[in-house]
Amino acid sequence: MGSQAPLLKKSLSLGKRHLEVMDELESMLDQGKSFSTMSDLAKQLKISLRTLYEIAPSKEELIVTTVDRVLKKHGKIAMDAMNAQSTPIRKLESFLAVANQAVGPRLERFTQPLNNLNSSKQMVDYHEQYITMIIKNLLDEAKTDNEIKDIDTQATALLLGGLGRYFLSKKHLKDLKQTPEETSNFLTEILINGIKMEKS
Repeated sequence: MGSQAPLLKKSLSLGKRHLEVMDELESMLDQGKSFSTMSDLAKQLKISLRTLYEIAPSKEELIVTTVDRVLKKHGKIAMDAMNAQSTPIRKLESFLAVANQAVGPRLERFTQPLNNLNSSKQMVDYHEQYITMIIKNLLDEAKTDNEIKDIDTQATALLLGGLGRYFLSKKHLKDLKQTPEETSNFLTEILINGIKMEKS
């Protein structure tokens, strides 16, 4: 989590107007709109160029910071869904159902601009590592409660946490019969059902 500190510090120092601008940019990306330069974006949002540069020093970092914020919002939704459940395995199933939406059609509109940005890898890696950590903790709890078999929880967490990103890769995307989200949900269900303890 330490590798993401610069982004976290930046988000904490943003003022109300900066957050409003990021909400507007988020809405733009959600609608599939694009911008060529920071100046172009400033004109579209009808704000000063200075305000944009107070948020991020470049177009690339502005996109990464905005997508990071979107993914954190989505992460909160996943955590809320998880916390609404009573057992570790149900928490895991609910968490993954929401987490897999990160490779669904809506969030793909946000993550697609990252494909050509070198600086995005650190941020995407951070989110995947965080998701994997939560999955492992839930698997450990489920194993302690005898809800699942005696498995390697770290290996299983790495697999479940990386499914969406794996299938979103252009190398694999063209061969899929379903969307990355549908494929991830399908395999997640198979994996979780396969590690559950059989009811006597």
